[in-house]
Amino acid sequence: MSVKQRQDIESRLANYYIPLQILQMVAEDCGCGTTLPAAASGMRGLGRSAKNSNLFAALNDRAVILLQQIFIDGQDSLSNFRFAAFLSSKWTPVSYKFIMNKTVTGKSGGTYTFDVCVYSRNTEELVTVGMQNNSTEQKASDNESLRKFLAAVDDLYAAHPRLQSAYHASSYGYDNNCDSSRLKRDMAAGGSRGKVEISLLEYRNAVYFENKSLLA
Repeated sequence: MSVKQRQDIESRLANYYIPLQILQMVAEDCGCGTTLPAAASGMRGLGRSAKNSNLFAALNDRAVILLQQIFIDGQDSLSNFRFAAFLSSKWTPVSYKFIMNKTVTGKSGGTYTFDVCVYSRNTEELVTVGMQNNSTEQKASDNESLRKFLAAVDDLYAAHPRLQSAYHASSYGYDNNCDSSRLKRDMAAGGSRGKVEISLLEYRNAVYFENKSLLA
């Protein structure tokens, strides 16, 4: 990669809010062989500020390209990084720790894999989870997948009573045949009713939107 190519990518990345913890994960995955500047430890993230250019300098070309693929190109295979970045806007990485592709055990003993799990740094307790529609056929989320998600949240809340919210995201939308009344009945009957905030998200045009119609 030429110096100009790298500068162009960095300039575009500066338009994105990228949490410091995500940068650290990318740096580790790409074998940067260095830690990000210690002065950045108190920063919430990178982007929208020329003061953070020194953080880019700590990354190798491979890491910069990976960031481009995650945030600029929007590659589906790297969507968990974008999902974590979105959740960081609600749960600051200064106070919360993000773990991706985490398997968590519910009260029943059943295990569930979430794309993003968020833990309190002070108590180490699970406070929110995020699950994506990872359909290899790029199918919209349907009744079955959403009911499984809600059941997983109920079971998880029974084992982790500090759980405050749960997010389901789909890049392929939600099936037009989704039965909103049935989903609401499932929510009302669940043990997490009124205690865990459920959000259904759609990822379109590089932006997450909340679909409120299904659970209205």
